[in-house]
Amino acid sequence: MSIVTNFFKKSLKNHKKLFLIIFVTAIFSFTFEFVNPLILRVIIDDILINKNFQLINLTIIILVILFLVSAVSDYVNSVFINKLQNHVYNDVSINLLDNILSSSVSDYEQRDVGDLMSRVMNNVPIASILVSQTIDRLFMNLLTFIIPIGIMLSIAPFLTIIIVSPALIFLYFNFELGNKVEFYQTKVSWINGLIGSILNEFLSKFLVLKIFNLKEWANNKFKQTNREYCDLDIKHNKFKSLNQSSNYLFYCLMNISFIVFGGRMVINNEMSIGTFSAFFSYIALFFQPISQLSMLWSDYKSSIPAINRINELERFNVGDDNNQEKLEITDGEIKLENVCFAYDKKELLVDFNACFKRGLNYILGENGTGKSTIINLICGLYPLNKGNIFIDNQNIKYVSSKNLLKEISIVFPYPYLFKGSIYENIIMGNFGANKKDVENICKLVKLDEFIRNKKDGFNYDIGESGQFISSGQGQKISLARALIKDSPILLLDEATNFIDEETKIVINNVIDEIKQEKTIIIITHDSSQIKDNSNIINLNLTSP
Repeated sequence: MSIVTNFFKKSLKNHKKLFLIIFVTAIFSFTFEFVNPLILRVIIDDILINKNFQLINLTIIILVILFLVSAVSDYVNSVFINKLQNHVYNDVSINLLDNILSSSVSDYEQRDVGDLMSRVMNNVPIASILVSQTIDRLFMNLLTFIIPIGIMLSIAPFLTIIIVSPALIFLYFNFELGNKVEFYQTKVSWINGLIGSILNEFLSKFLVLKIFNLKEWANNKFKQTNREYCDLDIKHNKFKSLNQSSNYLFYCLMNISFIVFGGRMVINNEMSIGTFSAFFSYIALFFQPISQLSMLWSDYKSSIPAINRINELERFNVGDDNNQEKLEITDGEIKLENVCFAYDKKELLVDFNACFKRGLNYILGENGTGKSTIINLICGLYPLNKGNIFIDNQNIKYVSSKNLLKEISIVFPYPYLFKGSIYENIIMGNFGANKKDVENICKLVKLDEFIRNKKDGFNYDIGESGQFISSGQGQKISLARALIKDSPILLLDEATNFIDEETKIVINNVIDEIKQEKTIIIITHDSSQIKDNSNIINLNLTSP
């Protein structure tokens, strides 16, 4: 309950005025419903039965005013509820993405991408609907419960008690149904995230599925998971439907009780026909909040799993810390002293020592010896188990992650491009650069001719993950993005592994041109790529 309460407080914190408007308009929107049965009694008893036709005009004016006030208030209420819902959705989804992107690498790597997407795309809308409507609906249902029952008690106390007493049994029944709804909704939310993970995996590995003829295997796996989802969702909705059906049963019992006891009172002249009609209308008003509260309880229990899944992401282990030291690089010397690191209980580095200086540095080693791990540790992406890393004699454990990464650029084995233009993918390396800077970098990495040959030039859309360009052109864009950052430390992680010879030559020429200006660390398992007079760290000789 505290998780839900905190979520409500957090979500409404910046939208108090909006919620107040919803609250006030909700009260006015029910004005017509509250007063209408009493006006009905006047129409039947005073105007129709007692022939007091002088009240007709006044009654019509009152009805029109009440109707207009309720109609306008209902419209404004609906508009602002939708506005609040969208504001909450926007706030929560943006906050979740920020938490995900701020999380530590180790924490992120333990999550399925599809499941993360499901939490943002599926759970946030459910939670935002609950926040925008629950308190408003809860208050108004309580109001429409208290006012009608108060009026009914003033008209016929004994009859009111007889009619509404089954409500206690009904509410208990719906309480138990709500627990069942929450149970199955939790399972539905979990398996929905699993479906998202499976889809993300299949779509991102389309070529593998195609080449190895795995369509049937993929379909069967998806079909099995989808069947589990459907079975659970059917059970979940069965209990929600049972909740709705029980509402009609309760309403039927109320009406039968009223007809039996109220009808006898009319026959015995203990109640007028107008009062009978008004009482009948108030029964409907009384039933409405009871029914709505039971549905609200069901919706609330259905939403708890969504809020819990959102809360899990809000408790992500944030990678950045509170360190305030700024990294000031003059020589660009990087030292690793007695570094120990294990990944998944496998020791990769044990009392490892190395020194990288300005110019060319190579990390040589077979797969699994810890080459990429070293540069990840230099970037501060993983915490050390033991030891220290210094950059120009500054211990990076005391440097803020933001300041550390500002001084480091990296080129990965794959380009990691984003949907958008060539220019957008390069400039994100340094949003402070101008177009002339981008043009100069493109000339350096031999991208200029490729860009000139495109109709849209720099604005050419490379597609999702660079699907409309070759891997070589993609790696040139990746290199350009790293170079425009103009950081004193440049890391290349097997950057020439999956590209053509022409692109390899371009990258090697660029490295030769800038090697005097930066500390360049190149990861490779191919000793033939190592240039003369370079600093070499051979992990094949030092790995545990």
